[in-house]
Amino acid sequence: MKQPTNKPKKGFSRRKFLARSGAAIAGSVALLYFGRSKIRSGISQVAADVKFDAGITDFDPMVWFEVNEDNTITLRSPKIEMGQGVFTGFAMLAAEELDLPIDRIKVVHASTLTGPKSTAATGLSNSTASLYTNIREVAATLRETLKLAASKAWGVPISGIQTDNGVLMAGSRRASYAEIAGQTQTWEIAKTPALRPASSFKIIGKAQKRVDLPEKIMGKALYGIDTDIPGMVYGAVLYCPYFGGALKTADTTLARKNPDVLSVVLDKSWIGVVAKTRFAAEKAVAAIKVSWDFEPGYSTKDAIEAITVGNGVTVVMEDEGSATDALNSDALTSEYRTPMGFHASMEPSIVVADVSGETVKLYTSTQNVAFIQQSIADQTDYKPENCQIMPAFLGGGFGRRAFKHNAIEAIKLSEAAGKPVHLLSTRQQEFQNGHVRPNTHHRLSGKVDAKGKIQAIQHEFATGSMAFLGMPVAKPLLGADFMAAGHGGRVPYAIPNKKASIWSSDLPFQTGLWRGVGMFANTFAIESFMDELAIKAGADPLTFRMTHCGNTALLQRRKKLLQKLREQGGWSKPKTDMIGRGIAVCEDHGTISGAIVELEIVEKRIKILRVVQAIDAGLLVNPDGVRQQVEGATMMAISASLYEEATIENSQFVQTNFHNYQVAKLKDTPQIEVVVQESTDTPSGVGEPPLSPVAPAIANAIFNLTGVRLRSLPLQTALDKHDQKTGE
Repeated sequence: MKQPTNKPKKGFSRRKFLARSGAAIAGSVALLYFGRSKIRSGISQVAADVKFDAGITDFDPMVWFEVNEDNTITLRSPKIEMGQGVFTGFAMLAAEELDLPIDRIKVVHASTLTGPKSTAATGLSNSTASLYTNIREVAATLRETLKLAASKAWGVPISGIQTDNGVLMAGSRRASYAEIAGQTQTWEIAKTPALRPASSFKIIGKAQKRVDLPEKIMGKALYGIDTDIPGMVYGAVLYCPYFGGALKTADTTLARKNPDVLSVVLDKSWIGVVAKTRFAAEKAVAAIKVSWDFEPGYSTKDAIEAITVGNGVTVVMEDEGSATDALNSDALTSEYRTPMGFHASMEPSIVVADVSGETVKLYTSTQNVAFIQQSIADQTDYKPENCQIMPAFLGGGFGRRAFKHNAIEAIKLSEAAGKPVHLLSTRQQEFQNGHVRPNTHHRLSGKVDAKGKIQAIQHEFATGSMAFLGMPVAKPLLGADFMAAGHGGRVPYAIPNKKASIWSSDLPFQTGLWRGVGMFANTFAIESFMDELAIKAGADPLTFRMTHCGNTALLQRRKKLLQKLREQGGWSKPKTDMIGRGIAVCEDHGTISGAIVELEIVEKRIKILRVVQAIDAGLLVNPDGVRQQVEGATMMAISASLYEEATIENSQFVQTNFHNYQVAKLKDTPQIEVVVQESTDTPSGVGEPPLSPVAPAIANAIFNLTGVRLRSLPLQTALDKHDQKTGE
């Protein structure tokens, strides 16, 4: 499709898009205003319900779409495909409104030069939810724009033109989208039409194969690590392995003697080498003799002591009734902890930097194109518009690619060498020099009356920050990261007296977003404690939860999902004494997700036999994609729940690779059943919600089997410690 040589005569209607983003903008302004006034409690309660949009301001269909000569249409996606299936969902939304088969929609990543740019990262489970209406409206506008162009060419009213399968029709006239696009020189953008009702959907809601699958199976899909441009050389970096360390001394003599080495760069906290091959660069880095200036002696114990309720800055996130007064000596109190965790993505961080004059071209696997563009401008002399970011497929993200990248290092190496530089982090650097999920501590107190109803509950939890890594200005304003690390900290049941408070402390290493953010740890604590309260009340854990679902729309959806789990998850079916069964449920980004876990313990090892995941994510754009997301989240949750733990000795992380960082293996895969329930006419998040109920469901199943209440993750380690303590 020829790009317009002049501006459209008629501006594209943006009113609806601006109205949609208004809530998030207003929420941000409110956060700044209240933060300056120190009224952090009020902010946290408002912010917990803020719906973040896609962060996109340009909705010109000519920016989003291109009509190709073969009558396919290219959609430039502002969100990154990192295995979650958004390319397929976006293709379905566009095809529905464009009257095209889904295989005629080609989805590619939008760079900062072509296509719409999102100021929000790919994450928060909001890619499809936030763009569900936007993509359809832009696609529908393109359809009407093509009809308008045909009406002018044919001299017929636009109302007399129909579309079907990529063809425009009026009486005996026929022309493909490509034919009309090819003969149109001056474009007039049509008004955005009404969208098609769900009753007429031909594609949305029907199971579809992944559009990116053929290329990935055949090895044609390009990930960041596959980037190869003319004249490219290779970089390697030596980072300080210690927290807060700085370069003290460095002897680069041997590195510089390597004939394949092109340049050596010394920075405050790292040393970089550029060479003709990756092997030569890595060999040269290994030859550098270096010493670091750092504060020794920090350990896991120090991190645990820092992250303990009562330490740091506190913000009350929820306060209804009089929980403190209602919790007397009869209250049940329990404490829970979760450890630090790595992302352990399949593909390490990768950047190819090509510096030429005042322009930087960056080819990378990133979840946050806008952030990386702005961070380059902030840390260098390059203007944002001269920082061109070309994103690629990601070999896993999970929050690792949202903020911290090795872009600045690659740019400095490219400047020194005068050539494009391919810089790939090692696995050890991913573990030791990336950012981690912070550890947490939870103290819950609750009181159940004689009728088995919770009269009061209080949740106090301590954690480091997650989102502050990318938003340093937010820290002094908000005090505590209740929007990410505190996500899920409020008690999501109808209880007359309840209170939730977050305690935030600084840690000497970088903590950041991890899939599910705070919801993972908070759900483990709250849903484990709900089981403890159910046991104290002598109630069935599932029925107990349903009893505390009030009349709000979300709680009624929760209640219906629990009922569906009871009916389809086999909750009430008989089981042997050798099998434990547990349940947990949560609400995350407008999605209700619940899990039933069945397990056994074989030679002191926890073996998950069956997981039934029920999810209510509103309208399901691609039911197959939803099931795939749920299955993937379930396995990641099993891994994090049973095994994963980052530890510290002498101011550095102990784990450097998978040999000493245990993750779930293929043999750990249980039978996974996915139960879906649609409840609204719009989609909500899918990628993160199914992750959170798994850990508490496993812990509750272990108690059901053994009578042992494990209150810390990873659960296999907790069980081992219990067995050692009791001599079992």
